[in-house]
Amino acid sequence: MFKVGDKVACPPHGVGIIEGTEEREIGGKKILYFRISLVGKNMSILIPEGALETSGIRPILSEEEIEEIFRYLAEVPTNISEKWTVRHRLNIDRLKTGNLKELATVVRNLSYRAKDKELSYSEKRMFEEAFGKLSEEIALSLGEPVKKVKQKIRKILKEVKKP
Repeated sequence: MFKVGDKVACPPHGVGIIEGTEEREIGGKKILYFRISLVGKNMSILIPEGALETSGIRPILSEEEIEEIFRYLAEVPTNISEKWTVRHRLNIDRLKTGNLKELATVVRNLSYRAKDKELSYSEKRMFEEAFGKLSEEIALSLGEPVKKVKQKIRKILKEVKKP
């Protein structure tokens, strides 16, 4: 179970820190909420205690999981569809999962594709969104500035060569 001070990923909002709990009365029933302050955004969200399991909120990555993500980003992707509609639908579905490996797949695949062809406007936006969320979570987990993490990920992606 989560506690105050935990660092968490909150799909689709990003990452945050559990600041505290609040009790609110709704329809004559008292409900306990967790207040999560979102990193990099001037906002917080309230999640009912009973909805934590189904909300997709999860602990942020460990250092081992981050190293696994970095290795994954360095791999040459396979089976990237040439059809924009298929690629777009797959990437939207990946982003909705909240799974960081799926987020990394979007970043890796779009970065790799951009080496051959310019990305469409929507793919560029999708890349930036996924890249930002991936960078924010890794930065929060490692206690490093987001800018430094973004530079590291860009370096990894740049080194992936076409076979």
